Amino acid sequence: MIAENNVLARISFPVFLISLPLTAMNVLLPIFTTRLGLTPVQVTGLFSVFSLGLVIFRIIIGHVSDRVGRKPVFISGIIFYLLSYFIYSKAETIPLIYSARGLQSIAAVFISISTYSMIADMNNRNNNAHSFGKLNSYTEKGGLVGIALSFVFLYNNRLVVGWGYLFTACTLAVIVALIYAIFNTIETKASPSNSTDIKTKSLLAPHKSRIVAFNLIARIFTSMVFSIFVLYLQMKFNSDLLEIALAFILPSLVSAFASPYIGKVSDNIGAKKAVLASLIMLFVSMLVISYLGNIYWYGVVWTIYCIALTMLDVTINSVFVQDIAEESKGMAIGQLTTAANIGNIIGPIIGGLALQNAGLQSPYLISSLGFIVLFLYSLVKSRNQEIEV
Repeated sequence: MIAENNVLARISFPVFLISLPLTAMNVLLPIFTTRLGLTPVQVTGLFSVFSLGLVIFRIIIGHVSDRVGRKPVFISGIIFYLLSYFIYSKAETIPLIYSARGLQSIAAVFISISTYSMIADMNNRNNNAHSFGKLNSYTEKGGLVGIALSFVFLYNNRLVVGWGYLFTACTLAVIVALIYAIFNTIETKASPSNSTDIKTKSLLAPHKSRIVAFNLIARIFTSMVFSIFVLYLQMKFNSDLLEIALAFILPSLVSAFASPYIGKVSDNIGAKKAVLASLIMLFVSMLVISYLGNIYWYGVVWTIYCIALTMLDVTINSVFVQDIAEESKGMAIGQLTTAANIGNIIGPIIGGLALQNAGLQSPYLISSLGFIVLFLYSLVKSRNQEIEV
């Protein structure tokens, strides 16, 4: 077993640096592309395109991680982020934006597979959710700094110019992350595996497959509202960039600093209660948020939604990585995250179509209905057996 603090400490700084623009992009990318004349479906399609790239590469990179190790995959992910941010810094046309988005999706695959596998390699059964929460915290803290950088570069510049400055700075930050990772990241994979072992153990056990299916469905309902976040605020409240950022800052702060504690709560109360509690919070927050008439109250309820979503994610990840054979951890995690990204492809399409054709409230109401159905399913399953989510 690898020491938890040693592994997380060594990957925290690179993860922090590569995450700088990721939170700000959730706001900037829809605004940027809307000004270029894209429709709501075309804007949300960017989220689906991103997830499509994740689906294509997940299983492949999971296999590579099991064969060559976590460190080479982690470093490769940083390199792809470097290329993506460099192209974003020059992107003033849709083809360049899509190219950078594609490279970003590949980078996200490499980073998520390698970091999730590192946590799984620690084999700390009673502390997995806490470890995943720490990993989320590094990402969100980087995103907070990125929000500050966005204000610095966008305050006195046109959006296109500020966008270029922002991603030039992020490109330089990723160069630092790459140099640091090359010399400081440790390999957590215990020993090389032969292809026969991986092939025979690549099929998931039935209860793991049910977790994968559950995660896919849950991601449909979470991604359909996440993808319309900015569009909804613009259309309902006629919000400018500053107002949207203020509504977004509270959930970002909570995610940055509370994720490890949310993971610890999940570890302490157990997976059954954590899943049920998170689903009911997601249901209530989505039901309430569609009727709010104030953008700042929207930010408060969205914070509750983000807390619940974090608990659901770290709990699912924690339960899934338990008892997976050493030689197939990367491939198994690839299957879990592939399913999640299939959900992330479907969700934005549904959300965009609902927003465009059925009204502002419709994506939230559809999502709330989905969460209550998942809650009832999980409640029935938890009464009959150990949690499979």
